[in-house]
Amino acid sequence: MEQVKIAKVWVDSTYVYAETSDGMQASYAFADWPRLANATDEQRRDFRLSYFGIHWPQVDEDLSFEGMFRDCHLCDSLHGKQLFYA
Repeated sequence: MEQVKIAKVWVDSTYVYAETSDGMQASYAFADWPRLANATDEQRRDFRLSYFGIHWPQVDEDLSFEGMFRDCHLCDSLHGKQLFYA
């Protein structure tokens, strides 16, 4: 299976974003995730990237890259490619 690299992840006060090395972007609203919705901006900025997703240790929340791109209706653009961060 071909892989697509996540090149960048960032947050603002309302969303978390991920961008692939070929420029596709996806986002999740913090409001859609109770732990993240109730987190402080500092807690939201304190995230760790794993091979397959994002982890917020202070609020014990995980989001997968595949889920982000699927929920933004971008998985069809990936044509069976696996998303990862390295």
